[in-house]
Amino acid sequence: MSTLLLQHVGGCPRRLTGHSDAAKRIADTLNQAWVSLGWDATKYWVAFELGEGRWDWTFYDSKRDAVRHQSDEYKCLYIKIHPGGSNACETEAILEFTRRAYLKGFRLPDPDKKSGGADLIPRIGMDKISAQIRALTGR
Repeated sequence: MSTLLLQHVGGCPRRLTGHSDAAKRIADTLNQAWVSLGWDATKYWVAFELGEGRWDWTFYDSKRDAVRHQSDEYKCLYIKIHPGGSNACETEAILEFTRRAYLKGFRLPDPDKKSGGADLIPRIGMDKISAQIRALTGR
């Protein structure tokens, strides 16, 4: 894990341990898209590989398109770009939740549904995301 100075969101459980490179990579990609495309970025979906947080350099018009273009839908995290980009705290929480959800058998992506499958509600706050993770893992 690289050393990076960043301001954590209030309540971030990783204030002391730091964020994974995957979470930082995802946040950097989302921020770059926001800076480069502005409001146009908010109409796109991006698929990130769950292990390293890498992406296929493609902006998708829908979650369904993003899911259908992956070799294994369960090896990716699907995020719609939202105004202002993202931060490592937020992406770490979403990444961790998605990994655990897949391990527990939840089906978030669904290439057969017009919507592309279920989504996490973005920016609900670290306390709510932490509560979702605790509920999912029983911790």
